[in-house]
Amino acid sequence: MTTATMTRGFALPSTRTVINLALGGFAGLGFWELFSSVPTAWFAEYPLEPPELVKSLFAHQLGVTLSTPVAKLLHFATGFLFYPLGYWVLTRWLKSFGMPADGWIWGVITYFIALAFFAPLAGQQVLLSDVPRLSFMSLVGHAIYGYLAAHVFEALEARST
Repeated sequence: MTTATMTRGFALPSTRTVINLALGGFAGLGFWELFSSVPTAWFAEYPLEPPELVKSLFAHQLGVTLSTPVAKLLHFATGFLFYPLGYWVLTRWLKSFGMPADGWIWGVITYFIALAFFAPLAGQQVLLSDVPRLSFMSLVGHAIYGYLAAHVFEALEARST
């Protein structure tokens, strides 16, 4: 990784950086979709269903009923664009510990965003404490998502400079 990829400042990301972030996000999201459906369902007896959380959030907070495709779109946009942009802000504007720590840390942060912040707003228990195996699998899935998204992004950024 070059020093240029870890430069701090309040500049906006370049178009190339946003594309690299999205590609990293797609890599992490691809893993997440498989992980949340198959091993999670085996271990926790339920798959993780982020679109259902999105639908519940909108219903509880805004009284709006979202269709499943719209909820999936919002979850996917979060996974391939908004969370990667959050990673970039964290590591470029606040603090970077270097890879792989940045990826793992960001993945754990996304778990807390989803299950400590949004889940209660959607009427669920904080961290899904009523279904601990599902919560644990969400933590593992988010951590790996964060690592993969960051790893792919940082590798692409290093090649771009």
